[in-house]
Amino acid sequence: MSKITNLNDFLSKLEAIVNIDSGTVNTQGVTKVALTLQSFYKEAGFYTEIVDLGPSVGNGLFVTNCKDADSYDVLLVGHMDTVFKEGEALKRPFKVVGNKAFGPGVFDMKDGDLIILWALSKLDPEQLKKVKIAICFNPDEETGSTKSSAWIDDIAKKSRYALICEGQSELGAFTSQRKGISHIDIKLKGRGAHAGACPEKGRSAINAMANCIQRINALANENVTVNFGVIQGGLIANAIAEDCFARIDVRFWTSKQCDEFFAKFKKEFETPFGQDIKANYDVLLINPAMEEFEKTEELKQKIAAVAKKLSIKTTFVRSGAVSDGNHISQTKTPVLDGFGGIGGDAHTESEWLDLDTVETKANLLKEFFVSLI
Repeated sequence: MSKITNLNDFLSKLEAIVNIDSGTVNTQGVTKVALTLQSFYKEAGFYTEIVDLGPSVGNGLFVTNCKDADSYDVLLVGHMDTVFKEGEALKRPFKVVGNKAFGPGVFDMKDGDLIILWALSKLDPEQLKKVKIAICFNPDEETGSTKSSAWIDDIAKKSRYALICEGQSELGAFTSQRKGISHIDIKLKGRGAHAGACPEKGRSAINAMANCIQRINALANENVTVNFGVIQGGLIANAIAEDCFARIDVRFWTSKQCDEFFAKFKKEFETPFGQDIKANYDVLLINPAMEEFEKTEELKQKIAAVAKKLSIKTTFVRSGAVSDGNHISQTKTPVLDGFGGIGGDAHTESEWLDLDTVETKANLLKEFFVSLI
């Protein structure tokens, strides 16, 4: 039996998946995590299905206690990929020091993938018969869920509620809103020339980009942020730069704010950024904001009531970071985030998980399942 009945069970399974390199581009590693999780859930008595999402990402994993359901009471979502390069697990394998666990992905979010199993293990057979639960394990969340979002959203549309099992920095602080994100490439082309012999013949794409940076940054406000994260231009110091490239990150709280930004952004390109400068841009992605809707309040009240039974003080917070809750919210299925463990320093070598609160989070999920019966 691969049910989780105590912290030692949890830790042995967590060690197994943390010690698998599963950076998003490491498709074999991500698939290995999927197969390992599949064995845990299958042995615990659940229906499992490996999901092929194409050759550019690892396999996804679908788990349910109700194989032929047309609808679900709740969808739980976790992701199996990390941001780390191959070799990271060998460099700093899973370890426990005191009440903390360390290792690549230990908090973001392989712990959440197993907290779900622990919560399900706490339900008795009669309870499991009365609630319909779906689980999606995502292979490409760290790169925007570009290949998995349609699959997850199809199941979300058939679900009454959705919970994302990302971690929390503070017990009881659930995420109800997240900023949306867009990445945009900007390419400026000028005219090359010798910087000493005939600079007047040149048209510097770098100088034009400096103008572009000022004008696009001016579109930011209290709700919309703009970050020029990558700049590349020129080849040598004694030549006028013919080309310059920038990649920007834009974040916003609502779809309306996104639309308003892009209307202004496109208008800026109607006015040249410099004499004889050609400008183009390419929108790489738009991941919508995780917004609250009318039924979100109903879900918040349910979570608050369950948390109160466990003496957990509940707050609902906003985050500038993105999760699968962003695209799920666009289906209008009520969604909340933060049902994984308590920890911190995600995406760094210092990433940690607080082991004292792991079972508390499993108990919270279990009580939520019971509240749906």
